[in-house]
Amino acid sequence: MDASVQKMAEVLKAAIEVEKNGMKTFSQFAEQTQDESGKRVFLRLAGDEKEHQDILEKQLRGLNETGRWEQVEIPVSQVEKLLPKIRERAREVQGESGIGEKEALKTALDLERKTADFFREKAREVEHPQARDFFHRLAEWEDAHYELIQAELDSINNTGMWFGVPEFRMDGQF
Repeated sequence: MDASVQKMAEVLKAAIEVEKNGMKTFSQFAEQTQDESGKRVFLRLAGDEKEHQDILEKQLRGLNETGRWEQVEIPVSQVEKLLPKIRERAREVQGESGIGEKEALKTALDLERKTADFFREKAREVEHPQARDFFHRLAEWEDAHYELIQAELDSINNTGMWFGVPEFRMDGQF
């Protein structure tokens, strides 16, 4: 195995561990969260992290078998599909939760930001153009998770924002 293939394999192994950690963390948050809306958010995120892990493992298997980077499609995630629909209904959505969920969401927000940054860093480290595109696409998935978590946190904190849309205006107009 040449050095560039070995480097890509190492990057994939590290990325798999990142996704396993994310899945475990989100699953634990789902178990600890009392609010059903928050629980669903964490379960959706855990499911997406598992899907990411599966894609990364498929890519690693292909790399180990052929010694080449194979094109693996990264589909649009359920979170990415939901974001535009949720934005359209932003004024109708409200969430309630306790302090435990707020702390879990803040931790999840940090995890998603760090994971997206991790994938962007790995994209810079690999030489293969398809590998770079692959890691950039994974970073986009994590960015969508970040938006979802931030929206849930904004709603719980009553910031007046939901997916970047004001829930009310200061001049009293709706």
